[in-house]
Amino acid sequence: MSVRQAWTIGRIFAKMSTVEEPWMPRFLQLVAWGAVVPLALVALAGPTADASTQARVPLVCSRGGDQTYMAHVSVPGEAAEGGVYTVRVDGHNSGAISHTGLNHIRDMTTEYALPPGTSLVEGSLKVVPGTGTPNVAAGAKVVHDGGKIRMLLPGKVEAGWSFTAPSFELQVKVNAKAGASLPLQLLQYRVTANAFLVGDVHTTCDPHPKPYAIGTTKVKSAAPAAP
Repeated sequence: MSVRQAWTIGRIFAKMSTVEEPWMPRFLQLVAWGAVVPLALVALAGPTADASTQARVPLVCSRGGDQTYMAHVSVPGEAAEGGVYTVRVDGHNSGAISHTGLNHIRDMTTEYALPPGTSLVEGSLKVVPGTGTPNVAAGAKVVHDGGKIRMLLPGKVEAGWSFTAPSFELQVKVNAKAGASLPLQLLQYRVTANAFLVGDVHTTCDPHPKPYAIGTTKVKSAAPAAP
């Protein structure tokens, strides 16, 4: 199942009340990894086999005002009761990360909620080998914790450089009954930037509304057993 996700979070730092440097407001523009499916919009589309649509998700950030998360996510439009389906998220090149005063960005985390009515198939969650650029692929990991999926990129992206996040994939088992909707949901994005004079600046961005469905699978009745 092919998946490409790309999303942009721009200008995430607002002017600090204790610092009057003119470059502080909105000084960083960055494009972070994303997923390939109709993030927000896929939830609005009718079920298809392996839905894949671009979407725009509004974000409210702790610095820099409202931003936009753009992504592609790939999930099946339908899955049978008791069945298993695959979700895969691929990175997209960010373009050069640069702005006056910026040294680097690092410690990027994107958090998702597993679809309600599903459970993670043990051993299926993984970073896809050989994907992503070296500056963020090193040390990248994806973890499951209490129904949440977190993609963690500790790697440092120096100012003037770009990055592509590594891909990850997982499988979920359908526990819900026929007719249920299984939304994959975006929960939060976090990043640390290091800038001249101010040092580390931590920014958190939440979708609005939160959580935000970025890909939805409909549950259908299981095929009758063969006689």
